[in-house]
Amino acid sequence: MKSIVILVLVATAFATNLAAFEKLEKSKLGKTLLNTIAIQMQTGEPLERIFQTLYDLEERYQNDQREDDAENKAFQGVCDADLAGLNQELANLEQRDTELQAKLDELQPVHDQKVGQRVAKLAEKALLQQVIDEATAKRQEENQDFEDQREEFTFVSSVLAEARRLFTDNLQAPAFLQKGSSEAVHYTPQVFAQVASHLNAAAHKAGQMKHIRTFGKAIKLMAQLAVKAQQYANQELTGRIIQLIDDLQNQLQQAFDLARKTEDSRRQAFDAYSSLLNRDMNKLNSAIANLEAEIQSLADQLAATHSSQDDNSARHEAKTQQRDDRRAECQQAAYEYQQRRSARDGDRQTVSDLIGHLNTNMRDLKEYIAMRVAAGDTDLGQ
Repeated sequence: MKSIVILVLVATAFATNLAAFEKLEKSKLGKTLLNTIAIQMQTGEPLERIFQTLYDLEERYQNDQREDDAENKAFQGVCDADLAGLNQELANLEQRDTELQAKLDELQPVHDQKVGQRVAKLAEKALLQQVIDEATAKRQEENQDFEDQREEFTFVSSVLAEARRLFTDNLQAPAFLQKGSSEAVHYTPQVFAQVASHLNAAAHKAGQMKHIRTFGKAIKLMAQLAVKAQQYANQELTGRIIQLIDDLQNQLQQAFDLARKTEDSRRQAFDAYSSLLNRDMNKLNSAIANLEAEIQSLADQLAATHSSQDDNSARHEAKTQQRDDRRAECQQAAYEYQQRRSARDGDRQTVSDLIGHLNTNMRDLKEYIAMRVAAGDTDLGQ
C-alpha cells in the first residue's frame, strides 16, 4: 500500500513538472532554451556549463533592465521638465491674452465714445452749414435786390436825363432853363411830342418794375403835362415839367442813397454775423479734426492689439500642439518601456523557472525531452 502511494505521488509530481515544461515550451525563449539544453545534454555538455549559461542570461536580463530603468527615468525626467516648461509658456500666453483682452475692453468703449462725439459734431456742423447757406442765400438775394434797384434807378435817371436833354437841346431859348431868366421862350412843337413819347414808353416799362412803380406814375404825369404844354404853348407849364424832372432826379438820388445805406447796413450785419458763423465753423472743424485723429489713433491701437491677440492665439495653439505632441511622445516611450519591461520580466522568469527545474527536476526534464524527441519533435532531437 505504501508503495502504491509513493508511485501515485511520483506520478503526480511528474505530471506537474510535465505541465510546467509544456508551459515553458509555449514561449519562444522557453522553446529555444529547452532546445539548447537538449542539444547540450545530447552532446555531453557539462551540467555546470548549462547552469552558467542560464545564470549569465539571467544576469544579462537584470543588467539590461537596470539600464533600461535608468534610461527611462532620465527620459521621463526630461519629459517632465519639457512639459512643465511648455505648460508655463502656455500659462504665460494665456496671461498675455487676458492682458490684451483687458486692453481691448478699455480701448473699445473710448473709441466708440469718440466716434459718437464725431457723429454729433458732424451733425452740428451740418446744421451750422445750413445756417451759413441760408444766411448766404439771403444775403445774395438782398444784394441782387439792391442791384435790381440800382438798375431800375439808373433806368429812371437816364429817362429823366433824356427828357431834360430833349428840352435843353431843342428849345430855342436855352436861357429859359436858367434860374431867374425872364427871356421869352420860342419852342418847336416836335419837342413836346418827343418828350411825351419818350416818357410814355418809359412810364410803361417803369410800371412793370419792382422798386420804381411810383416813379412810373410821376413819369406818366410828366408825359401828360408835356402834351398839355404843347397844346397850350404854356411857358410856365413847360418850366414846371423841367422843374419836375429835376425834382424827380433829386428824389431818385435820395431814394437810391437810402437803398445804398440799407445795403451797406445789411452787408455789414452779414459780415459780422458771417464772421461769428465762420468762427464757430472753424471751432467745429478743429474739434472734428482732433476727434478724427484720436479715433484713428485708437483704431490703430485696437488693430495692433487685435493683431497681437491673433498672434498670441496662434502661438498658444502651436504651443498646445507642441505640448500635446511631446506628451504623446513621452507616453509612447513609457508604454514601450513598460512593454519591454514586461517582456523582459517574462523572459527572466522563464530563465529562472528553467534554472529551478534544472536544480530540482533534472530527471523529469530529461524524461520530458526524451518524450518530445520520441514524439517526433525534431527541434529537441537535433
